[in-house]
Amino acid sequence: MNDLSEAINKAADLIHRLAGPVCDDIGAMISDIMKPIRAKNLVNTLRRTQRILHEAGLPANAVPTRLLFPIADASSIENDETLQEMWAGLLATASQQTDSVSPSFIETLKQLTPDDARHLELICQESVKHFNSIDRTKYFLNRGAKMDRIFDGMLLAPWSFGAASVKKPMEFNVPPTVYPDTYERLGLVRRTIEVKSSFDRRELSWANDPEQIHQEVDSEVDGWYEFTEYCIRFLDACHGPVPTKEI
Repeated sequence: MNDLSEAINKAADLIHRLAGPVCDDIGAMISDIMKPIRAKNLVNTLRRTQRILHEAGLPANAVPTRLLFPIADASSIENDETLQEMWAGLLATASQQTDSVSPSFIETLKQLTPDDARHLELICQESVKHFNSIDRTKYFLNRGAKMDRIFDGMLLAPWSFGAASVKKPMEFNVPPTVYPDTYERLGLVRRTIEVKSSFDRRELSWANDPEQIHQEVDSEVDGWYEFTEYCIRFLDACHGPVPTKEI
């Protein structure tokens, strides 16, 4: 028996529990239409799923076919460890909280590159640290309040996308393939624009006629990115279900 066959056999019990009544269909999917490399990727994802559920102290329950099949298909073509871990987390969450996993999460994860996924996790951490280092009275009456995770409307750390004018941590680098437009298009962040205008009523030095008096408008445009509620729910699902001891 080769290593791949042995790995598939070891994953068979988990497949049976996750697939429930469609177990035969998912088995056929593995054996008939998948190439060895795809089967290997899927098995790796299932192993990660099993570990996540075990660490959370949760059983593997049947996943609705509308979630199971597209997750299995998409994860089978992914060999990057970061994305495999996110697919495994999404599958584990779907086995526990089916109503909290939107099919749109699958489409969002499919459109992230490995660099996107790692960068997204990193800017969440950086933004929380940055938020806790500045004046937070805009959000909380308690000035000492500390946050340990992102929330809807939290501003991204100013250096998240490599702004040249912002001092960033020495170890923080933005991959050249990462674009804020991607996150915005996927609904993970939103761009907020603020325009501040001031009016300066000035009299022309060469005119005494009141009709020659005019107003000058000075405008200042500021913009920033904020995390969305969709981003929070998406990442929560990709991180796996909440352990039983935390419920």
